[in-house]
Amino acid sequence: MQEPESIQARRDNEAMLQEVAQNTEMGKNTLDELMGLTHDQALKDEMMRQRNEYRRLNQKAHTALDAIGCEAKGQTPAARMGVSMGIRTRTMLDKSTRNLATMLAEGTGQGALDCKRAESDYPFASPGARKLMQELCDFQTHAESTWREFV
Repeated sequence: MQEPESIQARRDNEAMLQEVAQNTEMGKNTLDELMGLTHDQALKDEMMRQRNEYRRLNQKAHTALDAIGCEAKGQTPAARMGVSMGIRTRTMLDKSTRNLATMLAEGTGQGALDCKRAESDYPFASPGARKLMQELCDFQTHAESTWREFV
């Protein structure tokens, strides 16, 4: 039996907004962790700029979820620990600007790919949720190329 479109739309809407919340939380948490590893001021400035944008988009996702009566789930503790362990492993011997920028470009590229997947996975999401997801995707696509300039 097929679900009525309104129920599917509510589920897609919440799921897409949760994706934005999780994606932006991962971005800001990763930048927070990597920021202390570099002495390159230009890299650090770009990290701060992007972290602020992730925070802004994360807040928009939280506000939209609140408006539909849902709570943002954010990253799971296991996901946070996995990212943190990956960062420690990949930076143990190499904290160079090049290595950090490469890691950030890879992570941001994955984030943009996750956005594209969510856009097709949740076709009944509201125009507002789709717009926020597109804003995040556009930001991450640009951010990925910015990180590649540091490599």
